[in-house]
Amino acid sequence: MLPGCYDKRPPLEASVDNLHGTRLEPTLMEPPKWSDENATPDLSGSVAPQGLAMTDPYQAQGQMIFVQPPSGAAKVMGIFIIIYASFGLLGALASLLGGSFFEALLGEVASQDPDALGFDPAGFGQYMMLTGIIGLVTSAGTLLGGIWTMQYQRRGVHLGLTMIVASFVLGLILAFMYPEFSDSGFGMGATVIMSVLGSGFCGLMVAIPLMVSNNGLDDSSLFPSKAQ
Repeated sequence: MLPGCYDKRPPLEASVDNLHGTRLEPTLMEPPKWSDENATPDLSGSVAPQGLAMTDPYQAQGQMIFVQPPSGAAKVMGIFIIIYASFGLLGALASLLGGSFFEALLGEVASQDPDALGFDPAGFGQYMMLTGIIGLVTSAGTLLGGIWTMQYQRRGVHLGLTMIVASFVLGLILAFMYPEFSDSGFGMGATVIMSVLGSGFCGLMVAIPLMVSNNGLDDSSLFPSKAQ
């Protein structure tokens, strides 16, 4: 050994292994679970961010269903039914209150010229009174049906259709009871056909909310079925 040179040995670490003459070799640590080395690339070649899972945010919440607002046909038709029933109520009140007056007026005209009217006005007041009663009941029911329809209640449409049928049947009975006052001038057959067409048109208009998809009507019914 040359002078001035020293045998430089690596210092021994003060550890239990060194005391026994053994020394542990350094080991490679396993990379963390969510490190970039273990990240699995997707089909596009991008790597998922560390600590995040490759999941669809919408899939985690379940299937999303977009619900459209209900159609406004029920509300619009309900308003039209209310207006129509209001005019019907006014006409019914006029028939009830003015039946006797019109009968007296027609009687005076017939007394001056018997051929001016073409019919005997006797009993016209009673006919007007019965017409007013029928109109008052059916118009009141139609008004209630219009209010229910505007509130998206299915029973409102049912009530409106029921009142149209009742008005048609009672009108035909009254027409055959007083043909001299109900004749349209073309015979009773033409009167019946006109009544059928008018009632059918009104029924079709009232039933429009039932024929519209997504009408928003509830499950109420004028005649609820018995529970099975």
